Amino acid sequence: MTFSEYALGLSPYISFGKSEHEYFTELIGNFIQDAVMDSCEILKKRKKDTKYRYIIGARKIQKKEAQYLYEHRDNEKFSKWIWDRMDDSDSYDNVVKWLQKHGVISEEPDQACFELLEQIFLDIINHTSVSDKKPKTDNALQLINDIEQKIKSLPRPVTIPVPETATSDEQIYIEELYTAYGDAEGIDDFSEGNLGDFLEYADDLEDRRIDYYAADAIRRGVLELGDGKLGNQFEILKSETLSGVKDTARRRHPNAYECMLAVMEQAAVLTVENYLLHSSPYWISATVKKGVCHHLVNDRQLMWKRRRR
Repeated sequence: MTFSEYALGLSPYISFGKSEHEYFTELIGNFIQDAVMDSCEILKKRKKDTKYRYIIGARKIQKKEAQYLYEHRDNEKFSKWIWDRMDDSDSYDNVVKWLQKHGVISEEPDQACFELLEQIFLDIINHTSVSDKKPKTDNALQLINDIEQKIKSLPRPVTIPVPETATSDEQIYIEELYTAYGDAEGIDDFSEGNLGDFLEYADDLEDRRIDYYAADAIRRGVLELGDGKLGNQFEILKSETLSGVKDTARRRHPNAYECMLAVMEQAAVLTVENYLLHSSPYWISATVKKGVCHHLVNDRQLMWKRRRR
């Protein structure tokens, strides 16, 4: 997909009828970090007519420009902007259908829109001109693309219903959640019995259990793919997730609950490229990545409250 195809495809839902050059400015301006807005040449130095031509496809974004946009991308900012636009225009279902039309199945269309534009800029960066092409490189890239397409077409893993009562496998991460809730409220022995007095934590626990079982569906699913040949992928996913969140966990937080929330926010936006199934919409999501954190808690590799000897 080209940048123009992307921009024009989403235009009915997120441009709010603005002119092409205004729409271009908003689209790119929300994709990059606030701190680099003033130094972004494609925003500040391109004339209105040039921005118009970017949108309609009469002018292509160059590799250097795409590199700048990619290096200064802001996932959270762009996803929030897309979500707000979908909400204001009541176009959630339309955006989901547009993504599906282009082979992207996702329960988080805002995140999917970010990742799709991110990939467009990566494609521009990695494009090789005819004179630069080498047969072996072409074959390798084609093979990679074929593999990614096959991964994207993988069926969904079998969903695991969340049991009404927590199982023994859940006790460690749930106890750690109780510790976090108690730390926030100044209750040393916070337990299930306290949830009735703190309904926000009851709701939080329900969400965390959904996340846990979403990740557990991946854990079980990879064991069944390819006669077990991908069985190590959940361990790779855990390793990638831990690498991405451990610095956030180590920072000082007002309490253990805030630590847990910060880690979950970080986990949701991680790119786990060493996880082979990261390009499949069914085998990775923000929910899965957050659930993996609870599996890491079960492994004693993450904790929400600092322990002192």
